[in-house]
Amino acid sequence: MMKTRFFKILLPLMGLNLILIGLAACAGKGIVQATDVPDTAVSPPPVENDETGTAVSANALTLDYPRLGMWWPDTQAQPLDDIARYDWVILGDWETDVIAPLKARNPDILLLNATNACELGYDPDPDAPAWANEVRDLPAEWFLTQVGANLTQPVNDSETIFHVDAITATDSVEIYPLFVVGDAVLIEGESVFIQAVDEDAKTLTVQRGYARPASAHSAGTRIAAHISFWPGAWLLNLSTMSPTGTISDTIGPERWGDYNARVGIGLLDNPGWDGLLIDRSDPDESHLIGNSTARTIDPDQSNTLLTDYSAFDASWNDGLRQYEQAIRDAIGPDRIIFANWGMANYDLLNGNNFEGFPGDDTTAYGTPWREMVFGPSRNGSYFAWMSHSQQPNLTMIETYEDDGGADPTGDGSYDNPCADPHFVPNYRKMRFGLATALLNDGFYSYEINTNGHGSLCLLWFDEYDNAGQGQGYLGQPLGPAYRVTDIALGANLLNGGDFESQSDLNQWDLWADDGYAAAVELDGNTAVSGASSARVNITQSQGTDWQISFEFQPINVISGTEYTLSFWAKADQNRPISAWVQQMQDPWGNYLYFGEALDLTADWQQYELSATASGSDALAGFIVGLGQTTGSVWLDDVQLRQGSREVWRRDYVGGAVLINATNTVKAIDLGGEFQKINGTQDTAVNDGSIIAQVDLPPHDGIILLRQLDEKNYLPAVERP
Repeated sequence: MMKTRFFKILLPLMGLNLILIGLAACAGKGIVQATDVPDTAVSPPPVENDETGTAVSANALTLDYPRLGMWWPDTQAQPLDDIARYDWVILGDWETDVIAPLKARNPDILLLNATNACELGYDPDPDAPAWANEVRDLPAEWFLTQVGANLTQPVNDSETIFHVDAITATDSVEIYPLFVVGDAVLIEGESVFIQAVDEDAKTLTVQRGYARPASAHSAGTRIAAHISFWPGAWLLNLSTMSPTGTISDTIGPERWGDYNARVGIGLLDNPGWDGLLIDRSDPDESHLIGNSTARTIDPDQSNTLLTDYSAFDASWNDGLRQYEQAIRDAIGPDRIIFANWGMANYDLLNGNNFEGFPGDDTTAYGTPWREMVFGPSRNGSYFAWMSHSQQPNLTMIETYEDDGGADPTGDGSYDNPCADPHFVPNYRKMRFGLATALLNDGFYSYEINTNGHGSLCLLWFDEYDNAGQGQGYLGQPLGPAYRVTDIALGANLLNGGDFESQSDLNQWDLWADDGYAAAVELDGNTAVSGASSARVNITQSQGTDWQISFEFQPINVISGTEYTLSFWAKADQNRPISAWVQQMQDPWGNYLYFGEALDLTADWQQYELSATASGSDALAGFIVGLGQTTGSVWLDDVQLRQGSREVWRRDYVGGAVLINATNTVKAIDLGGEFQKINGTQDTAVNDGSIIAQVDLPPHDGIILLRQLDEKNYLPAVERP
């Protein structure tokens, strides 16, 4: 059984060139549930529902905070004492010799071996060792390829001109090149490298035996470009659409996922491993379309051009779940399976890694901070993974100093900034990521880059151990995170949004497209604010939100300005609605996007969401999209104001964590005296001073220490 996985393939000298996450689309909403807490302390959104149930294991961790993890340190060059400081660490299968020494230093440390759901590395050097070229002997049926063509003439094992029956494919709208110079191309048990394409002659000039040995091929043989996401790696087809191939005569034909599950299971043969990381475990792989090496995807290797990839995505997700289920069934409930940007199979997984978040722009590859933290998103927000994953739950926020991709220099190397003796990390970015993690019970890691992870540098910060005073100094949380709400917002831009009279309702318009029907009325039987609410009755729907629009206009939006939308809503059944601000004439541009559809229930809930305007327009319109389904929706106290209240706090026995996810400085009354960490790094922030208010910069966080009384007892702490 093959034991070495892709991540080792890119380790010529123990460096770690690792899989960048699949950028699965993650968009969602934020909900603030009605509670009995005071106005100055609003609870976080309730966690979105999932289809697989909540965690059932009782193996919850009791570690104090902050909790820290680390990906792939260099156990040969970095002190084991430094590595053992982390609560969990990902290593490689070749590092079993450090399991015992690390656990001797830290008996509570969790050590994970690692595998990859869908990628393996290759090395075109014919003299490359077997561990550097894992794709060499895999069945051709297992590779995920693009739409290809067929040979029109046979070739021997040395000819470099291939004649094919097609150079392009078309869906009558767009023409797709089947082959481009620089492609690695699969043809049976061989891969070749495209050096030239002659469209008129329908010929390919190729380098033979590229990572997979040259052989003869007959006329009619399929030839198609590999799909690559990470440099030096090819995609394997995890979908249930994959043809079967045979790698073992004993087992016979099987899919890649079946074989790869056996590999993952084998990686845990050593009982010293606490579990397994599954890298690239993201769903919906049609996101690869548009990647420089993925013009098309041909999941069943039929050379059929798809115009709709939804069936492929569903098939991929089915295959991913089957793969994870096979591993879980084999290793049992007590060992860890940890995903990187994983599909929300909460019942199978011990958490998810949010790699590269928050980025320099504070988002997760375009998904706003709030949606990524509170959700919901189809693949699960941070709070959802914390709530639903199996225990022990290792869900982690992993922030990078450098958000660059896999190969920033273009030659496979990486200029490690940590090697510079004058290197100063981005302390603000680190604090923002750490404070994000501390809003819930997850772990945190700050690393240089995805192209090396912990092997580049084991960064350590004052916030990790109170400037050397000891880890776990915050102790346990005193409750959930909550919004700091004593932050002023601008005037309401939406007139009549409390719907107290017919004249209020008359200031709003209801529009339904052809094939849709709806009516709106004032409802005096139910309300949250005042005596009445707006009731919209949708009697005909074809499933698209904007085709029934309950709207207010005009409003003036200013580009680059933050806005907060808040409202109360319920429905006669669980259903989605959407909200946004747009241009009210062609080209109907969107100025404020408040995330994916919001899930209403039969109970009144308050929603508060923030967004930054992408354009200016004095005649913009605010829209509530209701066209998804039929039924009744009630709305009340609808407000759109300039400013943002994305300021959150969580109290711990030993202190408090605050985060400002807005674009402006926020003055925050702490409700008592706290002490800043007396640090040695960013001393402009961690100066040891005693404060009762903090001016927190935008996209920043801070950890404050709770003051002790004269007997060194912590004072009684009540939630604000």
